[in-house]
Amino acid sequence: MLSPQASASRREPMRPFHVLFLQTEPLAAEVRMRPLLDLLRSQNQIGGYAVVDRDMRIGGDVAAHYDAVVTHRNPSTRQMAWLKRTAPRFAYDIDDLLLGGADVGPRGRRAAESRSVAWCLSNAQCVTAPSRRLISTLETRLGETLGGRGLLVLNAGAETPPPRKTFDRPRLLWVSSAALPASDDILSVCKGIDAALRAIDTDIVLLGRFAPDVRGQFGRYEHISRLSHAQYRTLLAQSPFIAVAPLPMRLPPDQQAFFDCKSDLKAAEYGSSRIEAVYSSAPPYIESDLPCCIAPTNSAADWQRSILAVAGRFPRGGNELAEQAAFIARRPSVIALRLLAALSQAQNTAERPVAFRARPTPAVFRNIERGFRGLRAKLFPERSARRPGRRDGS
Repeated sequence: MLSPQASASRREPMRPFHVLFLQTEPLAAEVRMRPLLDLLRSQNQIGGYAVVDRDMRIGGDVAAHYDAVVTHRNPSTRQMAWLKRTAPRFAYDIDDLLLGGADVGPRGRRAAESRSVAWCLSNAQCVTAPSRRLISTLETRLGETLGGRGLLVLNAGAETPPPRKTFDRPRLLWVSSAALPASDDILSVCKGIDAALRAIDTDIVLLGRFAPDVRGQFGRYEHISRLSHAQYRTLLAQSPFIAVAPLPMRLPPDQQAFFDCKSDLKAAEYGSSRIEAVYSSAPPYIESDLPCCIAPTNSAADWQRSILAVAGRFPRGGNELAEQAAFIARRPSVIALRLLAALSQAQNTAERPVAFRARPTPAVFRNIERGFRGLRAKLFPERSARRPGRRDGS
């Protein structure tokens, strides 16, 4: 008599796939990582995810063990110590050129951050980034190839475009995550933007950080220093904007590399929000798969002509962008599957699930550190201004 066979339907169900996210910067996480993790959870692709902040406080979907670990950008000292001590298989997401070049000395905070980034790049089971140029530049600076560990995870736009816009006259929008250097070509761009403003009889919204010399180029502008990411996405969805995205193109090589490795996040967010924009003829935009209106040069004349051409088809041009296949392919529900592949690549190499145990940093120590950093920023403002910043839409 044959022995009975166990049917597939009677197998023990698999334990839910739990993720531990070592979050280093809340805003960067809210822009790029957490929307994707939220979607994976809502689609039951993962059982949930817990978030560990820089002070080692844990929240979210806390579990006894985690099947995959992911971190991003610059882990804190305590996060790095936990990674090295615990040695989990982990995925690492990097969305900026954070690995220092020749201008980073052997000591100091930037050097320490650069060493942390290099360690993550070398030790992660999977490295995700939003552009091939960034991956190749990181490999050059690291002195090693990522090979099959490098995975392209493009930036996502809006999941669902807002209603079609019906405004009669546009305003201009310029979002800046870090105060761009007031170089000759950026000042020339400003002159072209201001000339277009006068021709259209409108103003410009400056959102983020702008050098005084840049703000001073505009006769009519509104400056908003900061918005939450939710407020920013609402602003894009509901406002009558033509966006501008200038980038410098004639800086010293090491500085220029930082801007050349920026992502096309702005293009993804603008187009999916029914906003047409004008972009510098820089790698983030000319190498993007998204349709971008490119100003041929950073001259005032080219920027004025490009803006007026976009204004001539406002709001039809922006309304039509969101329906194109390139933007449909950038919806978070699509991009989230690429992140899932990275998490699975890390999880598949793990010998066993990982437990998380750590005591949070006492608030008094963190307050002292923040006070010291605030004092340093006041005493040495030029150093703070040179550090790459980050906010919604950068």
